[in-house]
Amino acid sequence: MSTPDASSTNGTAIVVRPASAGDAGRLSLISNATFLETFAGQIAGEALMAHCATKHTPDFLAGLLANGAKAWLAELDDAPVGYALLTPPELDAAQQGDIELKKIYVLSRFHGGGLARDLLSAALAGAAGHRRLLLGVKADNARAIAFYEKHGFERIGTRRFDVGGKLYDDFVFARDLTLEPTI
Repeated sequence: MSTPDASSTNGTAIVVRPASAGDAGRLSLISNATFLETFAGQIAGEALMAHCATKHTPDFLAGLLANGAKAWLAELDDAPVGYALLTPPELDAAQQGDIELKKIYVLSRFHGGGLARDLLSAALAGAAGHRRLLLGVKADNARAIAFYEKHGFERIGTRRFDVGGKLYDDFVFARDLTLEPTI
């Protein structure tokens, strides 16, 4: 899948492709860059660094993929610019048949050009056969909340999320996968 519109540079399209454990280093780069870019100044620096040092390492991400997680990597001229990750659900709201959208990370330079939508489309296709797609979003991340609501997710609860030993509020969203897909 490629995105030749606003998500391109110098006529080169962004390509979204399935990722493997061999792409863990690329996923780690995007994880660290986007997490810091989004939350620096909102989450304590030491907590950010501790979170990245444990939850965004190539080994951690490769382990997720080796244990059944699915990912899609977005690349521009072979450079990673975003990704989406599906995992078995860890949220308390999970029910039989659910899957969790753990991440959609896109470098801010590529916001607004349809790349997050393309990654969500890939994740929805990868979630086929499940009943619901769940996700957690930091409660004050208005941009992400608006994106997910626009794409059929409904808020179903809240949770506390640990970032480097500090707790933050997340909203939990779900999208019914048994309905006709809309993206």
